[in-house]
Amino acid sequence: MNMQSTPPPKGHTISDLCDVSRAEMKRLQKQVQVLEDTVLTIFERGTPPTREERQSLQDFDLVVQTLAAMVKFYDELRKLAADTGGINLEDSSAVVTLHKLRDRLRDPASAAQE
Repeated sequence: MNMQSTPPPKGHTISDLCDVSRAEMKRLQKQVQVLEDTVLTIFERGTPPTREERQSLQDFDLVVQTLAAMVKFYDELRKLAADTGGINLEDSSAVVTLHKLRDRLRDPASAAQE
């Protein structure tokens, strides 16, 4: 009977996952801070928002979409990790439909620099 061990699947480390997650959370934090400042300015001024402010407020939708995409990413990551025993950012991010977010999630090297 040949008892060869199966090598672990190639993929990413928990550090890679933490780097991409941390970078995305920082990006969301900045977006929400800008939104909060815009809303406070509008309320303090007491007049309807300017055209630029209305455009800025559309970022609320992007924040919601990003958070929903991150939930899908983590669900897929958990499922694939259970199936393979490893972390694969490339495969896990395949369910993310926001192209720029998907690219950021796949590149732990650039995330670590942020």
